[in-house]
Amino acid sequence: MNFIFGSASGIGRDLYKIYKNKNLDVYGFDKIDSELTDKVVDLGDIKNIDEIVKIISEHEIDSITYCAGIQDSGNITNLFNVNVLSFIEIIKNTQQKFNKTIICALSSIHSKASNENNVEYASSKSSLESAIRTFSTSITNSYYYFLRLGATDTNLLRENVKDVKKLKKSLPSGELFESKKIANLIFTINTEHKELFNGGHIQIDQGVLSRLSTE
Repeated sequence: MNFIFGSASGIGRDLYKIYKNKNLDVYGFDKIDSELTDKVVDLGDIKNIDEIVKIISEHEIDSITYCAGIQDSGNITNLFNVNVLSFIEIIKNTQQKFNKTIICALSSIHSKASNENNVEYASSKSSLESAIRTFSTSITNSYYYFLRLGATDTNLLRENVKDVKKLKKSLPSGELFESKKIANLIFTINTEHKELFNGGHIQIDQGVLSRLSTE
């Protein structure tokens, strides 16, 4: 079974559709009820972890892709729970069942360069990256990696970037990455190249960090 957190929108939604179109078993978790949500669950509430772990543990686990994330810093506990702490608890409590399982989490360029308005979000993503690296040091036959994303056309980006046109103009290509292309990349790694990626990361940022230009 391939588990996706954040399956109702963005990259998680597109990845879910790819697994379905390939006739592979897939299961989606999301706070939003949708045709791609198999279990409605709020990752901001750590009390929900036991139920999530029970569901995952009932299956052979081919992959876990953690696309869930929020950027609102109005509730720092909720932000950290969704962006990193729920992920840690889920992996800690299911990894004994991993067998050549690949685990991917989506991070952000804000983990490396951000601004004073985004310190909570940036810190949560830095913590997520640290967790992935730590899990990857376990003596295991499974694989952990993360994607550090920037300039990708997702709901999260559009909800938090005030001027998308201005952002596009600042990019060398003048365009945002499509979430479907990121989902295709994750699927290819998860199904064809997972042995290469334990402890690794892929940075897809359109040169944003190199230009030290984040919004």
